[in-house]
Amino acid sequence: MKKITFAVLGIATLAVMFSFSAVGAINEGKKDAFNAYKKFESAGNNKTKTPQKNNVNESHLSDYSIDSAHLPDSEAIKSFKGSSITDLLVPSDEKLWFIMEGDKAKGIVIATDTEPIQAGLEKTGPELYEMYKDIIQEYGKDVQVKYLDYAGGFIFVAVDPNGNEGIWLEERAAKLLDLSPGTKYSSEQVLESINDGLNSSDEDVSDDDSLGGGK
Repeated sequence: MKKITFAVLGIATLAVMFSFSAVGAINEGKKDAFNAYKKFESAGNNKTKTPQKNNVNESHLSDYSIDSAHLPDSEAIKSFKGSSITDLLVPSDEKLWFIMEGDKAKGIVIATDTEPIQAGLEKTGPELYEMYKDIIQEYGKDVQVKYLDYAGGFIFVAVDPNGNEGIWLEERAAKLLDLSPGTKYSSEQVLESINDGLNSSDEDVSDDDSLGGGK
């Protein structure tokens, strides 16, 4: 049984757990996540008696998805000598879809082909969608985009057919890395900020006399 985390209504992550059977045909993961999201949202609307301009059933998933990847552990990041963050990434079987109402993004769904992972994020979803549109406008429809989950924030890595690479960060990830959200960065700039954060964490631990036998 797989549990799915919901984050809705543009507020802090709301950890409401639903269980699903992960057996079935390919793409059942995104269907389960999206159907549960619609039920959860509908129940919330009924409870608050909030009038809706659009019926919840009119929402749909984007007809494309964005592949996921992960950063390796901190030692691998610090020892990395390359200049392209793409060469550092570890593939993942998770994907991201936008929850759409008309031509506007309302949230996101994250799932594997068989398992739902997360649905909602009604504040972050529109921000990610605007970033994605900026990437398509700059690099064209043939661009390859991957997303990273960085300590709960999102990073988009885009590479066009000519190998040109750009990095975009949404608000939380940008704040953690002391960078600006929605701004294009090079791999070198983002990797430098990530390493600065890792080195700062190491210094914080070494300065703590309660660790390592300080007198």
